[in-house]
Amino acid sequence: MVAWMAVWALLVGPVTLVSGSKVSTRNLVARAVGVSGNNVKACAERHSRRRMIGAPLISLLSLGVNKMAFSGEGPLDQAPVVKKFQKLDSGTQIADLTIGKGEEIREGSRVLIDYVFRRADGYFVESTENKEPFGFVVGNRGAISGLDEGVRGMRQGGTRRIVVPIQNSFTCGLDADCPGPIPKEFGTKRQVERQMRRNDPYNYFFFEVSAVSVKNP
Repeated sequence: MVAWMAVWALLVGPVTLVSGSKVSTRNLVARAVGVSGNNVKACAERHSRRRMIGAPLISLLSLGVNKMAFSGEGPLDQAPVVKKFQKLDSGTQIADLTIGKGEEIREGSRVLIDYVFRRADGYFVESTENKEPFGFVVGNRGAISGLDEGVRGMRQGGTRRIVVPIQNSFTCGLDADCPGPIPKEFGTKRQVERQMRRNDPYNYFFFEVSAVSVKNP
């Protein structure tokens, strides 16, 4: 509850009290919950990083995401400018954040990618931060189908958002010989398995991908 109040405090400007004096919403929340304004800001930032990124995406998807736009700018896992999503025949949707200048990913490309992986509700699942990039050969079943087709057309150095419908994801399971990226942590695997068991055709996973290395045959 405090976390959501804190996020609200950062989004809303100053308010006027009955007495006529103005006070920032952050300080107003701080008074209500008995903490300092700086603590409210820190709480909001922590909560937003893990939870809030998916909320705009859910709203856009419900309205037809390929006709909508994100605003802002920044690197992977922030809010860069996205003009529109392109919906592929399989249902996977892609939107380039930055265009790379290196080799283009195509069938047979050997790629290394960094990624941030989230559920449809925006909840963080895992990322390659402080880990080795995920590597696979495009078209060789090394990656789940939505990711395999979603990275095609990217260039080395580019970043892209990829919305992967549940039917284009971990349908093989989470065994080591199945298409990846396979979560390694027990809790993370359980998260993915629960999403797969929901049997919701409108459910999806959300990836933000950076093409670290592209080698073409």
